[in-house]
Amino acid sequence: MTPPRHLPASEFRNRIRRLLARQRTLRLDAILLVTPVNRYYFTGLDASNGVLLTEPGQTPSFHTDSRYLTMARRLAPWLPCRALWRPADEPAVLAGMGAGWRRIGFEGRMDAARFLRLRAALPDAEWVDVTAETDRLRAVKSPAEQARLRAAVEANDRLFAELLRGIRPGMSEWTIRTLARREADRMGQGEAFDTIVCAGRNAAEPHHNPDDTLLRRSQPLLIDLGLKLDHYCSDMTRCTVFGTPSRLFRELHGIVLKANRRAVRAIRPGRLCRDIDALARDTIARAGYGAFFGHGLGHGLGLEVHETPSLSPACATVLEPGMVVTVEPGIYLPGRLGVRIEDVVLVTGSGCEVLTRTPHQIGWS
Repeated sequence: MTPPRHLPASEFRNRIRRLLARQRTLRLDAILLVTPVNRYYFTGLDASNGVLLTEPGQTPSFHTDSRYLTMARRLAPWLPCRALWRPADEPAVLAGMGAGWRRIGFEGRMDAARFLRLRAALPDAEWVDVTAETDRLRAVKSPAEQARLRAAVEANDRLFAELLRGIRPGMSEWTIRTLARREADRMGQGEAFDTIVCAGRNAAEPHHNPDDTLLRRSQPLLIDLGLKLDHYCSDMTRCTVFGTPSRLFRELHGIVLKANRRAVRAIRPGRLCRDIDALARDTIARAGYGAFFGHGLGHGLGLEVHETPSLSPACATVLEPGMVVTVEPGIYLPGRLGVRIEDVVLVTGSGCEVLTRTPHQIGWS
């Protein structure tokens, strides 16, 4: 495993400029960002504790504790980095800092107990959830982010190929999952999420937890895996058979692949996310398996494995160039088998590009 490389300071400064522009539009006197993913997105600082504070007309500042202060000042000299107050002192400190604040932006994903303490410190202020705003900013990836995601997906393709070379019938799901974790550490900075390995009928559970079930020859195997590389996530699902696949497996695989390709062909700027979902869902329903596709078609991908937007029946987000999404239709027959095919797709200026290069073939020797 090698340590992640950091993006240039200009990338993070531009992100903060965009945040400040949204802050002015929303007429917020301050924004407090405390969640790890947004701390990193806007500062480039990977710390388990810290607060990014932005105020119109003031230089944004990052506050962190003694464990990270030296690192923060070294890696982000362009950003004032200051010692963080003790947790017990936070309400009093905030009350002093925010005496003139009337509208304060906060993250809805903040710890509830912490939010209640902060709100009690400034009870007369209006607290505005800016989660949707930060999610929208992160949804459109810059050219530098696109390059990182492309590299992560390429590494994930290599990870899957290496994993297949090590799999043999008779292995347990847990053993295969352990191999995936080892290779994710070797090729990147670990797993983006816990690898899903499903042998046989276990694939009917979309998020099955790998156990001691043994893979048998000619039995379907579903693997959903992703590694992290330079902070960015990859994600892919493939279904295969070591031996001769059954007629039912071939049928379902063909339907799911058709749904995947139909959705991908329709992805372009200006399309609604829910309309892309509907195309894949219609393909599966017309084949008679609509009741067995229960989840959304896909999700945004970036610093987290699930980001905005979602390709789902409820998502009215309009696709924009720079968005990166997964396309992962599936059919799951309880107690029998399941098939899911997942690719990572970048929305371009005129259409889209499938970043995932691993073939969709069924059989592997």
